[in-house]
Amino acid sequence: KKFHHPSVKSLHRGQFIWNLANVPLLDRYIYALGQNKYRDIVQQVIEQFKGKVIPKLSSFRACINHGDLNDHNILVDSSPASLENPQYRVSGILDFSDMSYGYYVFEVAIAIMYMMIESPDPLSVGGHVLAGFESVLPLTEEERGALFLLVSGRFSQSLVIAAHTALRYPENKEYLMITAKTGWKHLMKMFEVGQEAVEKTWFETAEAYTNRAPA
Repeated sequence: KKFHHPSVKSLHRGQFIWNLANVPLLDRYIYALGQNKYRDIVQQVIEQFKGKVIPKLSSFRACINHGDLNDHNILVDSSPASLENPQYRVSGILDFSDMSYGYYVFEVAIAIMYMMIESPDPLSVGGHVLAGFESVLPLTEEERGALFLLVSGRFSQSLVIAAHTALRYPENKEYLMITAKTGWKHLMKMFEVGQEAVEKTWFETAEAYTNRAPA
């Protein structure tokens, strides 16, 4: 929010495909999916995003986004206090190449999406990510209400762009399609369960943290 730098204007990347506000630009690349159920779900995400998220962007609190908070870009330190129940804290962040102007809620959604990829309990992990973020900066009701489509939008960005890039650079297909190994399953599951049920899981999980007695 208070970040200043002589070159900060360079972060106004209007057509940057990885900025979550640009989910509608996936229309240009969706051909890479062919004609199948995956294309259908992404088209659904794009249309809902246009109708339910884009009109609300002006109500979200703006900031500069890191834009790629996945498990490979977050460093943690463990506390030696307990070997049986180690505690971890974020000690560093890597890879700033996807930085751009965006909104606080974008960062939460991106982190939730990547943690879903890694978690053994992908639908509920969003609540833990949300609890951590809101321990520092609580989201507004409007921001919370957009989370489902923002997470779905990030899944769609990652999966569609990977498919498009793999067509151009088939020699890198194995690396490019890492997210696709489980990403499609998670995105399909989110829509199968439905927004209301997914949000209920996230919000109740996050709420449980506020009700815990201090250690």
